[in-house]
Amino acid sequence: MRRRVVVSMAVGAGVLALAAPSSVRAYRTWAEEQRRLRFEDFMQQPGEDAPPQLKAEVAEELFENSYQEHDIDDAFGRWMAHKAYWGIPTAQSTATLLAEARAEAERWPNLMPRARGEKGLGQSANAWVNLGPHDARFQFNGTRYTQVDSGRITAISVDPRDQNIAIIATSGGGVWKTFDMQSPDPLWHPLTETLGNLAVGDMAMDPQNPDTLYVGLGDFVDLAGGQVLKSTNGGSSWGTPVSLTGTYPAGSGGLTVSALRVRALRVDPSNSNLLLVGTEAGLYRSTNAGASFQLVDLPNFGTQTPDTVWNIAYTGQVGGVSRWAISGTAYQTPTSAAPTASTAVQGDIWVSTDAGQTWSSRLAANALPDYDNNPATVPNISRVAIAAGSPPEDPTRTVLYALAGQRTAVGNGAGIWRSTDAGNTWQDVSGNGQGDGQPRNMTYLDTTQCETINVHKGQAWYNATLAVDPGDDNRVILGGTYCGLRTINGLAGQPTWENVSHWLPTYTDGSTTDDGLLPYVHADWHETLVVRTPTGYMVFSGNDGGLFVSTNVFNPGKINQETVQWRFPNRGLATHLMYNVASGDPANGDQFIAFAGLQDNGTRFRDTQGSPTTFNQVIGGDGIGVAVSRVGEDTLYWGTVQNSSTRWCDPDDAASNQCNQGVGGTWRTLAPPTTAATGGCAGDVGVFLSKVRPVNTGNRVAAIASTTFSVFRLVGTPSGTDRRQWQLLGPCNTGNQVRALGVSSTVDGLYGVAASGGRYRITSNCTLDTPAASCTWTQTNLMGVDLNGNGQVEGTEAPTFTSSVDFPPNHTGITPGSVFVASSAAPGGTLAAGVGRVFRTFDRGQTWQNISGNLPDVGVQVVRYDLSDTTNQTIFAGTDLGVYRTTNGGVTWERYGVGLPLVRVTDMFVGRTGGLLRVSTFGRGLWEIYPSATAERGVAGNGDYDRNGQLDFVDLLATANRLGTTPATESQPYYDWNQDVVGTANAVDDQDLTQLLNRYGGRP
Repeated sequence: MRRRVVVSMAVGAGVLALAAPSSVRAYRTWAEEQRRLRFEDFMQQPGEDAPPQLKAEVAEELFENSYQEHDIDDAFGRWMAHKAYWGIPTAQSTATLLAEARAEAERWPNLMPRARGEKGLGQSANAWVNLGPHDARFQFNGTRYTQVDSGRITAISVDPRDQNIAIIATSGGGVWKTFDMQSPDPLWHPLTETLGNLAVGDMAMDPQNPDTLYVGLGDFVDLAGGQVLKSTNGGSSWGTPVSLTGTYPAGSGGLTVSALRVRALRVDPSNSNLLLVGTEAGLYRSTNAGASFQLVDLPNFGTQTPDTVWNIAYTGQVGGVSRWAISGTAYQTPTSAAPTASTAVQGDIWVSTDAGQTWSSRLAANALPDYDNNPATVPNISRVAIAAGSPPEDPTRTVLYALAGQRTAVGNGAGIWRSTDAGNTWQDVSGNGQGDGQPRNMTYLDTTQCETINVHKGQAWYNATLAVDPGDDNRVILGGTYCGLRTINGLAGQPTWENVSHWLPTYTDGSTTDDGLLPYVHADWHETLVVRTPTGYMVFSGNDGGLFVSTNVFNPGKINQETVQWRFPNRGLATHLMYNVASGDPANGDQFIAFAGLQDNGTRFRDTQGSPTTFNQVIGGDGIGVAVSRVGEDTLYWGTVQNSSTRWCDPDDAASNQCNQGVGGTWRTLAPPTTAATGGCAGDVGVFLSKVRPVNTGNRVAAIASTTFSVFRLVGTPSGTDRRQWQLLGPCNTGNQVRALGVSSTVDGLYGVAASGGRYRITSNCTLDTPAASCTWTQTNLMGVDLNGNGQVEGTEAPTFTSSVDFPPNHTGITPGSVFVASSAAPGGTLAAGVGRVFRTFDRGQTWQNISGNLPDVGVQVVRYDLSDTTNQTIFAGTDLGVYRTTNGGVTWERYGVGLPLVRVTDMFVGRTGGLLRVSTFGRGLWEIYPSATAERGVAGNGDYDRNGQLDFVDLLATANRLGTTPATESQPYYDWNQDVVGTANAVDDQDLTQLLNRYGGRP
């Protein structure tokens, strides 16, 4: 029998201080990068707080722990890498993004997601098709299991009038709504496609008016925001964004701060005009239903910097005046003279009895459990998550629970607390195995992931959430990194805490208990909710893998996959945070092949046995770079995990021909070397957002990849028996850090590097006839515009945060490497007037031509030439608001295609014939468009012509009017792919009309 382990061990006895080594790798990788980015200065900027993992002495403690069989994500490394690649956001840049989105929606109304897609505005009738992922047959991460994930969830609301109506918010895909939440597979509808910023930090529904919704923009770790938007019609439309700014302390002479990340948002249940918003720049309060906000002073020992607010809990009301408790972190301890990295993030809980006007610190009142057991110092805690039960008639007796993280032990857990007096005093109830004397269903793990109440596992700053059953204060659900815990006797002197889920559901040594395997819930919990229903309850977990729901998690008795079920209503939720896309090419006849790298959802490969929107996970962790390369007639697939861990799969190899089947050993590791002894450079390190680009120019080179400072090519022997040999291209220490890679589609050995600091490196002599060590790189001048006329580009004249480089398809009369196009991801509103983000050079980067033209003032993540245009004048730009195209070399740009949300495009694939364009987005999954009228049948439509979530007369009329149309139709009414529901040909026909009639009156 597998031995039982008591999960509720006393915190004072010491919680295991273990965490993933990826955090260490991230720290070491970025140690020098921090200096280059002036990271210490950045940490002091209001609006951006740093987690405790930054400290070197803490990071060193992580080094000994290892995970050898599974790929795990690295939240801290990602947090750092995004700032290095995309720039440090500001209030101005986030406001500019929203303003530009509104302008673009007005400028291109016929191309917006709910537009009808008629020809006009200089565009074709082509419409973007979302490939999802909408579904999965399986996932693989050290073991294969059945699961469907979506992107990271940040908020969950259920309509109190009808529990079938649920709304979720995501960290990059905006807000989604369903009208059949209690069905096995709800139909989801996006509500925020044209906002421009789909990174939602939190969301709230007005309890008195459930059709009134508030959305707080700015995910706490990825994309920034700092605004609140309101809808009064259930999300059908949204009002003007209101920025969260204020002076701290209030009055003249204070520090002006602007929030960028909303972490908590609540509407007063007894007063619809009152809102509280918790941010990394303090607590904001509105008394006029969100029309304006004021920064509220929280007592924090007199510092001049506002606190970070993590959670807001309503504790009741007296005489119509609400009472609240909030949790957060102060920027310094009372013993420090000024906030520093080593004295930051001391946790606290505040309470208010006057509707949030004034607050009292529980830390200052010595009312918090003293985790470090040293009465001479403040408790050693950082982030604290809190949740309240239903307020009783006497609100001073409201029950709350808290999940605390340590401040120094690498973000591990500091215990589970309880308050029975509305948050005024707290006791540690982590437990010691009492109750019935037999703490059931505890997991024994060889990897020590879920043995104790330390559910954080080194990421207390990133994942911590809990909720209380509104009908029973004894029942609490909580989660952190790998597992979820429950108690059904939370009011006991020492509650019993039991594991109710595990992140790897079939891993024998990971999820096995004495009572069987634990059910699956994805790692990294961020939001929990318990809702009472007429027949029981629904428990929601929102995490990095989407949404999970259980209706029996609180049932007494054994806990395993048979007795506790979590369903995953994620089908159709295309909210994945994608970094790169790989694709087959119609020119090769393999255009069905598509896969992508996703944040904490691994590498997803299109399924050949399911629908065109089914993608299975074949590699776990943070999926980053992906590529399809061809060497002669041989095809190879490439995928990278964070920190330059490169994987490959050969679909023609008899030993590994199941690249999309989730078979162990199929995707093999082949990381570029980072030491001189292994063929790399001394002092080099892996890069978090590791890139790989295919090389398809016909020789034995399959792909190029990079570390932080170096570029490598993957080549095969002349006999073709080994196609996977790394070769370092050129000498070591070639200059700035690698941001992105470029490969010519027509010229052998022509490669480019988008480097840090606003520069690029180009080599054009890297053919196989040239020894790899002899490849020479030319570093360009700063990309930019000489605005002041002094003969050089400098300072604000140069956009930093380089993002991509691409070469023209036709090199007739052009010296290879002399002409290329490049882009910058600099945030909107950060560049001087006249400095754009898309440039072209004709002299190898010595001088630059700004071809940004009329592009919106937002970051450009990728530029690609149209390979079918031999005049080199057609270029696509993937921006923070979608895809744009120029056909005159950048003189003018037009938004391209119908229906793509206003979302960040991170990567782009252009087919060699120009007949296929695919893009990855950071929050709305994978999209494709077929410019050619003779394209092969793609994804079926759903019949909803006007995109209103209802199959009605408008849809029926649109389908009937389009009978007989195809993509080649040149007169109105034009073919519309969304009315092409069934069949194998690109045509609207009788089958489509019959299908719509059968489903008329329902939802798509």
